[in-house]
Amino acid sequence: MAHDDGLERFLGWRQVRDLTGLGRTTAWRMRQAGDFPEPVSISPGRVAWRERDIARWNESRGSTAPEPQPATRPIRPTPPRPREDRVIATPTAKPNPSPSPRGSKPKSRPRRRSGPVIAEGQLGFDF
Repeated sequence: MAHDDGLERFLGWRQVRDLTGLGRTTAWRMRQAGDFPEPVSISPGRVAWRERDIARWNESRGSTAPEPQPATRPIRPTPPRPREDRVIATPTAKPNPSPSPRGSKPKSRPRRRSGPVIAEGQLGFDF
């Protein structure tokens, strides 16, 4: 818990997470409820937990380390198919577009305004 020279050890969040098995949000909620040790501010924007506080918290839970998660069944990779089974895609020519249902006239684009259209009483930003 403490070093031999009497200094107290501080733990960062990752170390606390590894020791407790808790997620950041769960630890925050437990702190709000008073069920988890409060962090100590060690510099502006940086907090840490006292190692002894985390150790006491773990002991109060009846465990010094988080329970190992049950191993999941390994997923076996699918072996590659033999080459003769593979289908090779070849590029094909694009079909000609079908004529428009309204006639053979292609669609026209909307016309752009030829100049600034400013109604009376509006400000123009044509600079």
